[in-house]
Amino acid sequence: MYYPKQIPYLLDKEFQENMKYEEFLVKELKDYCLCIWQIKSKKVLEKTIYNFILPDACIDIVINFTEKDISFAGFSKETIPFELNQKIDYMGVRLKPGSFYLLFGIDVEKVMDHPIPFKEVEKSISIDEILEVEEKEKRLEILKKYLVEKIKNNPDKKIMDIVEQLYQNPKEKTVLFLAQDFHWSERHLYRIFKTNYGVSPKVLLNILRLHLCLTLLLEEKMDLIDIANLCGFYDQSHFIREIKRYTGISPLKLLNSYH
Repeated sequence: MYYPKQIPYLLDKEFQENMKYEEFLVKELKDYCLCIWQIKSKKVLEKTIYNFILPDACIDIVINFTEKDISFAGFSKETIPFELNQKIDYMGVRLKPGSFYLLFGIDVEKVMDHPIPFKEVEKSISIDEILEVEEKEKRLEILKKYLVEKIKNNPDKKIMDIVEQLYQNPKEKTVLFLAQDFHWSERHLYRIFKTNYGVSPKVLLNILRLHLCLTLLLEEKMDLIDIANLCGFYDQSHFIREIKRYTGISPLKLLNSYH
């Protein structure tokens, strides 16, 4: 199953010393949401700390309890250094790629890499009450109740299944291959991907390959050559460059730091 690994924070000692990050899996939401997450500072930060966020093709509902703000956000291009200052108290929902459009009917490209206020998207249901809640369990319950209501009509998940298919078998997948496979023109394929995922077919494939590589490297402990071949890289050097581009370090150093 595609579950993007937001790992840079695990490699940052300063982040580990000052921040607490958690992810919560909610079975009632598993078809549309990867997780609900929370990040809080253990104390008031005396200097800026960075949380490096890998592109993952997901749109998140981001709740900033310190600033009393709720928004939608997603990143698709490069690893983003997110600044953390003073008191940090965030909770968010990581929606699966494709589910934002299904649930809200808004082209994802309007949100991807361009955060927008929650109220500009959600016109019918308010979750402002969560901003006054301190307890983690109550916050989770409010989000769960809201999302269960959103998905109760069970929108068709076929477009989301495409992501899983590409993630499981990314080798030799190209834009031309996808267009032929789905019996669409390349132009129509591009439009479908931008609407539902907020990125082009090529960018989505690159993102899925990145996270599959990280999973095979860190969880399966697969050999680098085998990972490069399975994920469709030209050679091992190309694979190493891509991992270093997004994480800042080589796969071997990443593996050692992770463990």
